[in-house]
Amino acid sequence: MKTSVLWGRRTAAAVAAAATIGAMGLIGSGAAFADTGCQTAGDSGFTAAVVAQPGQVISQRTVNATGCDVGIYVDAANVTIDQVKVTGANAAGILAENTSYLTLTRSTVTGNGFHAPAAPYPPGTPPVTGQLDQAFAISLFGVSHATVGRNTVYNNGRGGIGIMDNGPFDPGRVVGLPTYPAPIPVSDVTVSQNTLWANYAGCGIVVSAFNSGNTVDDVTVTQNTIRGTMQPGDVGGIVAQSNGPSSVVSNIMISRNTVTDSGESGVIVHAAAPGSMTKNVTVTRNLLSGNNWMAGTTIGVEVDSRMTDPYLGQQNVNTVITRNTISDQFYGIWAQGPDSPLVSRNDITTTTGGQDILILK
Repeated sequence: MKTSVLWGRRTAAAVAAAATIGAMGLIGSGAAFADTGCQTAGDSGFTAAVVAQPGQVISQRTVNATGCDVGIYVDAANVTIDQVKVTGANAAGILAENTSYLTLTRSTVTGNGFHAPAAPYPPGTPPVTGQLDQAFAISLFGVSHATVGRNTVYNNGRGGIGIMDNGPFDPGRVVGLPTYPAPIPVSDVTVSQNTLWANYAGCGIVVSAFNSGNTVDDVTVTQNTIRGTMQPGDVGGIVAQSNGPSSVVSNIMISRNTVTDSGESGVIVHAAAPGSMTKNVTVTRNLLSGNNWMAGTTIGVEVDSRMTDPYLGQQNVNTVITRNTISDQFYGIWAQGPDSPLVSRNDITTTTGGQDILILK
């Protein structure tokens, strides 16, 4: 039975087409690491073109996952994926869960996620039986000691890169299937030098904790480029968010990224659930321009613990916003909630009538 989770605001304007788990893929008899058929992907309820084995290096190949739910599925430790193209999966291009020491580099993930089970609708509501809450092109759920670097991620149907916890609520599993009895925390993940654009119905890069009382800690998001296309459903942005009651997302470094023309704010730090918190999130040396156009009021950096009503103890503790270059935004930095961010030395240029910094209590 999944935990009670309070879902935060999402700005995605499109959701993937509905499908049942039974119609999502064919279980084939292809040999391990061959994508000529679809294999059972652990106990996920999915099929996958490739199922990684412990210590496996998957490199210099194309994975055509047409007809499978997932391109590459990883639940084994010490897996390396390098210089691989993954395309055609119904849901996530690469799904890793409940493992450690994963290296994913120099790969291209495109054309996945357009035939996944339906996402919750309207966006921001809890998923119900048969729905799939998250299916990023690159999905790491309950994965620690991981590196995601120098990948190209574009034209996917359910967002770009997701770093999330796992447990009784599994963000990457169709609701109604068995999940895990205890929360699975996440720590020590680096997402760096990736290039993303046109990843629809989901954010560009997300770091989030969904399970009650769980933690996501020590995540670095650096030197990534997210280019918005300003097409409907292209959300973009970088998000650090506590989604589960009493969950903690802590020690998050968001630095030296370039985020332009995203549908949502360039960087969002959001405590979304009762008693939850973001803690020690640093937003520094990023280049942000033209973001949050979907909402009509453009924002560079957004810090919020008041998006639920009433206020139920959620906190943004020690959020530092410094040395960013922010342009073509109505608000350079917009914050609300009892814990004001520490703001210093940002270079902000606003649009006509705009305001560099607006902090609301």
